[in-house]
Amino acid sequence: MAATQTAEPRPARARTAKQDRCARCGEAFEGLDDRRTQVRAPDLCRSCHLDPRARALPLETDLERGWLGRCVRTLGQLIISPSRSFRAVEEPVDHGRVLAFLALLRLSLWLVAMAWGGQGWALDDGPQGLDRPTVVGVLAGAQFADTLRLWLLMMVPLGLPMLYFFGGILGHLGLALTGGARRSIGASMRAFGLALAPALLLVGVLDVLLIGVGVEPEVWAVILAVAVVSSLWRLAFALSRTHGTSLFRGLLVALLPALLFTSACIGRGLLELERLPFVEVEEDPDEYYIPEI
Repeated sequence: MAATQTAEPRPARARTAKQDRCARCGEAFEGLDDRRTQVRAPDLCRSCHLDPRARALPLETDLERGWLGRCVRTLGQLIISPSRSFRAVEEPVDHGRVLAFLALLRLSLWLVAMAWGGQGWALDDGPQGLDRPTVVGVLAGAQFADTLRLWLLMMVPLGLPMLYFFGGILGHLGLALTGGARRSIGASMRAFGLALAPALLLVGVLDVLLIGVGVEPEVWAVILAVAVVSSLWRLAFALSRTHGTSLFRGLLVALLPALLFTSACIGRGLLELERLPFVEVEEDPDEYYIPEI
């Protein structure tokens, strides 16, 4: 009996040892008076518990409600109040939930674009080639560029988790090299993925416009610029609020993962567009002159 009584408190002590820091700011508790016990979430310190600016995302809190409604409310909160959306972080991070949210935004419109393009390809007896060589087509050949375009289009479901993974690593590495990161690398991946959610929705719209409608390159460039600028600003808030640092440092660190996202979008766009944006291609009539024999 004595052995049983002494063994019972050990799991309780192990649980409290793992929660020796605030789940929001990452600072160690100063004492028992500084700890604020949460019923359905990790414990918070006194200052974070009294902070009215922190708002948990519906994606991670309203688990009893419908999935689609939680995703819509989460997207709206990320757009309207990005600064408040990243102050509360529950670790360990549920990456599957975040990736499912991103897949709903990105792959739903990707499926629409594939269905639209597949219908046109079926009527035309196969995918159409490039009408005129793009930058990639000039350097590597139009046939290779067209094959690469179709291959990358079909690899979008695999590229989404890769972007989530490598973007989070770049953001966490930038924080580690500029003074240290208070939270785990999983929290950095969560911040990168959720901050990129509205931009991924715009990228899905671009897929529909490029494949189904054949939008002008200038329109594509404007929409992509809006997506890049908004994602950079939102990434700065996400990384700075997640790791409890200044907004200026978050903006500097966000440049590298934002560059990864931008380069992927530009590369895909150059394979779809017939010409560069804001560049008029003039054909030289002397180039096709056939002299009389």
